[in-house]
Amino acid sequence: MRSRSVVLGAALLLSLSACDNRAEAAKEGEALPPVGLAEEPAASAGGACILWDYAFIKSKIGVTFDVAASGQADETSTCVVQTVGQDWPDLALSVVESTQAGAALFLSDLKPKNAATLKGLGLAAYRLNTAASGGHGPTVEIGWLSEAKQLQTLRFTFAKDAKAADVTAMNNNLLTLAKAMDTTNG
Repeated sequence: MRSRSVVLGAALLLSLSACDNRAEAAKEGEALPPVGLAEEPAASAGGACILWDYAFIKSKIGVTFDVAASGQADETSTCVVQTVGQDWPDLALSVVESTQAGAALFLSDLKPKNAATLKGLGLAAYRLNTAASGGHGPTVEIGWLSEAKQLQTLRFTFAKDAKAADVTAMNNNLLTLAKAMDTTNG
């Protein structure tokens, strides 16, 4: 027990000494190294975030994110990425692990009413643009039935001050991201 107290006492003295040295350096005008938070990779959030890293997202849609959160409900995994200190923009991904739905059923029952059918992504796909509401800007959503029989959805939500040209560009950028993420059986 005594050795444990000695070790704890020594650690306390060293930490106090380090604080005193920082305080003295600040008084003398010495530059202190910046203190920052370590950025965790998006994949470390688990869930559908394991499919992403921030550099990959930026290379596909041109937006930088630095924080991720995930969730899981039954066979659906989700991931949302944002920038620290800002509610929008954000990018959300949901993945339903497997489905028996075919392309016709996906387009007739799972595609939202006002969505446009997309070609060249999975077995069937759609894109839905919605107007700004609830404090955020417009959204661009792409959903698809992958060849591996997964239901995947990407949804980009803009900040309230988004420009129409940015929304138009995101239609193509989000499709590029979806194509890069599309899973196959092989």
